[in-house]
Amino acid sequence: PGLRLTNFYAAVAFRGKQDMSWHLSSHGFLMKLSGYVPVLVKEDFDVLITKALEKSGISKADIDYWCIHPGGKKILQAIEQSTGISQHQLAFSYSVLNEYGNMSSPTILFVLQKIINDLQNNPCALGKRVLGAAFGPGLTMETFTAVYD
Repeated sequence: PGLRLTNFYAAVAFRGKQDMSWHLSSHGFLMKLSGYVPVLVKEDFDVLITKALEKSGISKADIDYWCIHPGGKKILQAIEQSTGISQHQLAFSYSVLNEYGNMSSPTILFVLQKIINDLQNNPCALGKRVLGAAFGPGLTMETFTAVYD
């Protein structure tokens, strides 16, 4: 058994292009991350996952595991406020944030590994659904849906 990806969906909140960005400099990449990002996430995240779930033909109630990039405590709280997803449902994201902090793009893979470990230890895991979401420059929001079978 393993996770089978069933869909992807992405969107960009262009009004956030100055709030989260990467710039190439003579010293490497410089990241800009403003305090406005949680506000953008709060305003746009529920719309994003609603569209992603519609594309997959499922609803929030069908999701058993939420694999959300823990960009910070304020980001996770904004997601809770935007979507009604509980702190308990984001436990794997909070756990990774507490253990490692925000490690940029790879952070969601740590959350996904915790979810996979949980699925492998659950005798009733077959058919469980996962929705993953991460954030990037622009503000880009990328999602995936998967099923454990």
